Amino acid sequence: MRASLLALLLLAAPCFGQADDYFTRVDLDGDGRVSLDEFLERMGFAFRQMDVDGNGVLEPHEQHVPDAPRITLEQHEARFGAQFRRQDADGNGYLSRQELLAPPRR
Repeated sequence: MRASLLALLLLAAPCFGQADDYFTRVDLDGDGRVSLDEFLERMGFAFRQMDVDGNGVLEPHEQHVPDAPRITLEQHEARFGAQFRRQDADGNGYLSRQELLAPPRR
């Protein structure tokens, strides 16, 4: 599962090089903070790009990772929802610029 998650994150990796640009792209409503819905929308971009047949499931061949497990959109959103909550250091339900751009918390 980690390999599949890593593959999804790598697709979004080019955006991390320019922190301001990346934050702006995730903060869809421009209010200076990222909600869970905004975060899931952005993280879902890679999923949608990889889901060639558009069935809401990433099959192993769509992930380009040997022996990758099938991942449903619901599983993907659950994983990234958990990551959102870990990144939300102050627990206010939103990610600040600093929280979003911080290294992933475990």
